Amino acid sequence: MKFERKVWRWPVTLVLALLMWGAASGISYFADPEAVFWREVLRDREMRAKLARERAQGEPVIFVGGGSSCSFSVHPDVLGEVTGFQAVNLGGSAGMGYRYLVDLATAHAKRGDIVILQVEPGIFRGGEGRMTPLAVKMDLSMGVRGCGRGVFKGALYEKPFLEKIKALKPGARFMGVLCAKLLKPGPMYLYEMEGMRENGTLSVVVDQANPDRQSFQKMSQWADELAVQEDLRRMGQYARKNGIRVFYTLPWESYDERSLADQRVEHDAYLSKIEKYLPVLRDAMMGAVGDNDLFLDSGFHMTEKGGRFRSQALGEALNLALAEEK
Repeated sequence: MKFERKVWRWPVTLVLALLMWGAASGISYFADPEAVFWREVLRDREMRAKLARERAQGEPVIFVGGGSSCSFSVHPDVLGEVTGFQAVNLGGSAGMGYRYLVDLATAHAKRGDIVILQVEPGIFRGGEGRMTPLAVKMDLSMGVRGCGRGVFKGALYEKPFLEKIKALKPGARFMGVLCAKLLKPGPMYLYEMEGMRENGTLSVVVDQANPDRQSFQKMSQWADELAVQEDLRRMGQYARKNGIRVFYTLPWESYDERSLADQRVEHDAYLSKIEKYLPVLRDAMMGAVGDNDLFLDSGFHMTEKGGRFRSQALGEALNLALAEEK
């Protein structure tokens, strides 16, 4: 009897462990409020991309990608009015990591199209992992093949199976926060789909001024990181091979007015380094804005007025760059 119990103990333990892992992964995937929200956003983005392609009738389409600075602040209808092209906001969240965001932005682009990467410098760095947990959850929601159809096709993951298991592991902190949200009245996540404007940009209701205002931040050295340079080189090669025009631009961020001049000089130095690999789009603001009233709950999330102002400037910068190419 003792021998029989020992024989069955390991198979039973293994099955129970797998069931527990499956249940925990399911909770992490299906019940994570952040992942649930961004899955809905990206599905909406996919639909808009297909619709823009149909409306373009063979003409180039503009795809703008990046973190939440793109999701909240780039108005594709304004960009379309200024440039004359169909435009789509394919922005996600900075929590997805820049490689996934870049891949997402380029996944729909075909020969002749234009891709603008408005990726926040803070995440455009080589120290991050290949795929963040949020990016893995987004990728899994796109089907078995996932995203990986753009610049980083076949290279988003270093160790796919292990990275996916690790990303779906909820952890005690996640479970604690989730339980607290379930017990507390109100929305499960800070943002909701009801806050999406008709043109696809996101918004949120705020009752106080944006608290996330930056003083001077040195960042030009980030473009010296080898991992970033390798990825920039890959983007340039992808663009040339596929006949796609890929540009990089800085998001507009709220800065203390006393640091604006120095910050714009720093931003210019940062763009000059990126320009060795990709063409960049510059505008008068150079990514540093002193009017805090143009922002919502974050120094990257612009009000509708601010976002339309930013989109107008982005369209004009693109028109100038395209004119110089001719």
